[in-house]
Amino acid sequence: MIKKSGYCLLFSLILIFGVFIAGCSDESPSGTTTVPTTAALAKYSAGDIIGKTASTTETMLYVITRYDISTDQYTRQAIYKNPNGTWGHFLNNRTEKIERILVEKAYPVKISHVNIAAVPIITPTVPPTVTTVLSGNSPVISGILPAVGGSGATVSVTITGDNFRSGATVRLLKAGTAVIHGTGVSVSDSNDIDCAFILSKAEKGTYNLIVTNADGQSDTLVGAFTITDPLPTISGLSPGQGTINEVLSLRINGQNFNEGVKVSFMKGSTEIVCTSPVSTDGTKILCNLDLTGADTGDWEVTVLNIDGQLKGTWNQKFHVTNST
Repeated sequence: MIKKSGYCLLFSLILIFGVFIAGCSDESPSGTTTVPTTAALAKYSAGDIIGKTASTTETMLYVITRYDISTDQYTRQAIYKNPNGTWGHFLNNRTEKIERILVEKAYPVKISHVNIAAVPIITPTVPPTVTTVLSGNSPVISGILPAVGGSGATVSVTITGDNFRSGATVRLLKAGTAVIHGTGVSVSDSNDIDCAFILSKAEKGTYNLIVTNADGQSDTLVGAFTITDPLPTISGLSPGQGTINEVLSLRINGQNFNEGVKVSFMKGSTEIVCTSPVSTDGTKILCNLDLTGADTGDWEVTVLNIDGQLKGTWNQKFHVTNST
């Protein structure tokens, strides 16, 4: 009888221990719940072609090639339509990084999507020119500055290279458009040509640069010059000066300001960026300028249209004085 009671007591202890272990296993080790955190997602992903409106007729737009969450920046690249109207192809492998919020503000619409790895680079070709060699070596073009001009503007450029001769002509050529001839062509030496391009009726796009010497020999630099939207121009600032440690409410007057803009004040390698810039109607920008710790003297003022990366510089200077 005593032996049977011992077995019952042992069985009861095993049951109690099992219930205790089961109850402990349901509890969290710390007694708290961990809530995962997630970073804000970018609006666009690699391969998205973006535009200002859904019904765009442009033959060139930007495609997102990467989003970097650590810097909150997109990497974008210019993509072009194929002859059959589909997107697309690249003219080169040039990319640029832009802040995510500025890209999404300037380009609110996803137009299409492509596989970036499958987009080819297609370099425009120029029909060969048959020339008669009369004398000397043929010209060689190495570069042009500036390489961008705004539609409607007159742009003065300097072409560098070799074997340029007096009497040389300069042209911009894009398939399907009228030839743009350089005006006021001046060959200062065999390595430099100065001239101007009048872009009042020019179509936007990438153009080939052609230099032809008087003997008929020529050289072509493919995709050398790009005509874009009109460049921003600054006509004045109000106020036109400030003092150290002052925070100014600034108004910038001018033309061709886009909705997404960056206003910079430069002195040497130091840059002060205006905060909260707002372009209301394309002719003025309102922003805040913090001069805390700024150096005294003259500062260069530039406006950059985020859409297209077009920059305009004020022909005067913003002056910072000592508050004392």
